[in-house]
Amino acid sequence: MASPGSALRSPDFHGSDLGRWLGFFVILSATLLSVLDFLIVNIALPSIQADLRASDAQVQFLVAGYGLAFAVFLITGGRMGDIYGRRTMFQVGMLGFTLASALCGFAQSANQLVLFRVIQGLVAAFMAPQVLATVQVTFEGRERDKATGIIGATVGVGSFLGNVLGGYLVGADLFGLGWRSIFFVNVPIGILAIALSFFFVPESKSPSAKKLDIPGALLSGTALFLLIFPIAEGREHNFPLWAFAMMGASAFMFWLFVRYQNLLAKRGGSPLVDMELFRSAGYARGLGAILLLFSGISSFSLTLTLFLQKGLGATPQDVGKIFAALSISFLIASLGAVKLVARIGNKTLLLGLAMMQIGQIALIVIPLYTQGQLSPFWFVPVLFFYGLGQGLSVPQIIRQTLNAVGNQNAGAAAGVLNTTQQVAFSLGISVVGSVFFAFAENGDSAQSYSYGLAAAFACNFVFVLVARLLLARNFRKEASAQEAESAPIVAIEA
Repeated sequence: MASPGSALRSPDFHGSDLGRWLGFFVILSATLLSVLDFLIVNIALPSIQADLRASDAQVQFLVAGYGLAFAVFLITGGRMGDIYGRRTMFQVGMLGFTLASALCGFAQSANQLVLFRVIQGLVAAFMAPQVLATVQVTFEGRERDKATGIIGATVGVGSFLGNVLGGYLVGADLFGLGWRSIFFVNVPIGILAIALSFFFVPESKSPSAKKLDIPGALLSGTALFLLIFPIAEGREHNFPLWAFAMMGASAFMFWLFVRYQNLLAKRGGSPLVDMELFRSAGYARGLGAILLLFSGISSFSLTLTLFLQKGLGATPQDVGKIFAALSISFLIASLGAVKLVARIGNKTLLLGLAMMQIGQIALIVIPLYTQGQLSPFWFVPVLFFYGLGQGLSVPQIIRQTLNAVGNQNAGAAAGVLNTTQQVAFSLGISVVGSVFFAFAENGDSAQSYSYGLAAAFACNFVFVLVARLLLARNFRKEASAQEAESAPIVAIEA
């Protein structure tokens, strides 16, 4: 007698249109949770800091530690899916993420919570890469484009839920849990996703999977830790000698990592990062722009959340509603950018960056002019406008950076790009967060938080400005190449 669900697990079901799409939506939960969990914590940071008596550095590490662990193991997690099976690694990652979320909810000290957040980021790196990998092996042509678009929409939905749901959960204080409920909400979602994956997600492996580069992952992880830890922690100790020593050691470890990757490639091994990708100047400049842009994006919600709650006295629910304006406009702009690109091409990205800079100027001027004496809801139109710029910029900068390399290297290029994004999240929180706290901690008042917000967005403005310069150079090079290809060939007779 056939067991329950055996028909659902049959090859015929998995090969059908319904089966493929159901499996895709189950595994898409990894994207939803990884985005939601990154943002939902920001809304709860003031409550966490007050309850656990966390320092400013610990607050930064609650966000940066998650992103750092995610970044270090992202490529490794993708390769393990190729080797051991994408469904298997999705299930392992989701199980670990669910358990880590529960541990975060039960944390009794700031140090415990930071540790559990790092573990959460580490296991997220094993489930998240399986989404795009599954799309590549499951869909083709228009179906693949449709699936990719759904992933982008899921990021927007996760952003919206992270802000709105986070504000509601913290403010509602369900069952007296307070901020802890933002972690416990992941548990039933994770359990359901794991259970459904046994029925709807087919197993798949790569027939030519590369080996794991464990030394490369350890070298890169050590280098990143030596860079980010002293930036976040050093400020509270007035940047002592050990902080500079760690940053110097970080530079050496990065050099050692590059040397090892090149040596491994020459020996015919499988390096964590293919250094040949950086021979494309356009790709390298695009990565630099992404590093700068996402450093600003990651620190945006952290600094503005703290300003609104601790400076202006807004409730978590208010902050969730205010940030909902950004999430909605981001979704609208990212969906509409396709038509705009067809009309004005690369100018879509430059337009989006310009709109972001206008929004950043507003977020510098408004707090300085008002000294924090205004309603938090005055920021709704500013965030809506800023979100439009972000929605035009983010998808386009990713697309154009990947276009700088050939299809043959698309997978490796995407892995490095995703890792760069996660590094930017940690670096932005550490650098811009330190600038914000340096001003805000001078006085627990709306005025001091206004100075902190203005300083933070001044940094972000510079980041976007440099990113624009890098991208503009890419566009000029691209235009010159196109002109050279279209120029008529003139035959010269001897």
